[in-house]
Amino acid sequence: MLKFKMIKNFTWSRQRLIYVFLLLLLTAILPVIVQKGMASAYHFKSRFYIDHWQKNNPPTQLQYSTALLAADNAYNLDSNNPHYLLTLAKVMEWGVYANFAAGNNTLFNQLYTNAISQRPTWPNAYSDYAYNLAFIQHDVSQVWPLIDKALLYGPYTPEVLHQILAIGFAYWPQLTLVQKKTVFETARISAMASWGVRTDLKRLATQYDMTPIVCTYFKFITPALIPKDKHWVEKELCG
Repeated sequence: MLKFKMIKNFTWSRQRLIYVFLLLLLTAILPVIVQKGMASAYHFKSRFYIDHWQKNNPPTQLQYSTALLAADNAYNLDSNNPHYLLTLAKVMEWGVYANFAAGNNTLFNQLYTNAISQRPTWPNAYSDYAYNLAFIQHDVSQVWPLIDKALLYGPYTPEVLHQILAIGFAYWPQLTLVQKKTVFETARISAMASWGVRTDLKRLATQYDMTPIVCTYFKFITPALIPKDKHWVEKELCG
């Protein structure tokens, strides 16, 4: 009987130690969990505004200030999360486009290079950075190595296709033959992709007065597009 009580007491003591250990562990990690949760909430708030603006809804000053504060809070709470780095950069870019803020090239470069170092196989990180360099910083010299990386890791990613076409069409006269070939190949992939990507190709070609050049390319392309894609090019893009 005494032996049983000793075993029972030992079991209860061990359980208490486990409970105490778990309580101490929870106390130690709870602030981190709360911090991560707050950062995620701020991130989704800023992403909501970015997604809204990308649907042809220009940002207001209040929306931009709110999104910037949320993105900055997420970044300050977890500066090693590449999602938060890219989101903060995108919110800042919308502020530049809307003339709400001047571009901070030093911070832009820091955000993008850190995001790429943390996720070196994310294609949109490279294409986002290339787009920023082309249209915010106007430093085209660094753009094409980034585009090559984006194509390496995500040659069919809609965002990558959009940004290559936008950069290529906007800077067409300055491109080398190799770079123009890359833009044409991107146009070919886009013409064979989903309706949204095709529509984006048509819109960008119109925006940058590139429709005649793009249509000439498709007229002599080899191998020829399959019938359904060729029909879209002839009727919708070049018709």
